[in-house]
Amino acid sequence: MLTTQATADEAPRPASWCARQGGHPAAYRAYYDNGARLTPLGAVRELCHFQSAQDHTQLVLPTDTLAADAPTLASLAYLRKPALPTHPVGNPSSAYCAKLGGTTRFGDRASDTGGWIRQGDPVDRDHLHTMCVFADASAIDAWGLTYHTAGVIRGADLEKKFRAPVPPAAAEPGGNQAE
Repeated sequence: MLTTQATADEAPRPASWCARQGGHPAAYRAYYDNGARLTPLGAVRELCHFQSAQDHTQLVLPTDTLAADAPTLASLAYLRKPALPTHPVGNPSSAYCAKLGGTTRFGDRASDTGGWIRQGDPVDRDHLHTMCVFADASAIDAWGLTYHTAGVIRGADLEKKFRAPVPPAAAEPGGNQAE
């Protein structure tokens, strides 16, 4: 393949970047979970799925979050590992996500939950992936983010898979790292 200046600067498509990092890109549909049943919503998003061959844990995140050419709030949260809440109320991954300024909710009540299911997979809670969604529209698997903060890798370690380099956190007065 001939590389010219025009093609050298071209950013990879998000699905291609996902595949090059060992992930599997696919279309996922959003579902609202009212406790009794899962209701399909209109949103479909391309997510990158990683699964560990050793322990079969999984992690998903949008391909455009992984392949972004600048840091995202999701990549900052994953790589900087802000401290977990001391005494989270309810679901620990949802509490951690909220502490970081994201949300896992699909409404205004804690019981308004939902997630994403790969198109073609069975529509059940075993295939539902809960993501922490941030204000910049980046997102990441809520449990994968939470476990990573404690040093546990689910699916794959994303530390070197994000396309954009993440600058180190600025030190706060007194030597503490900013969260």
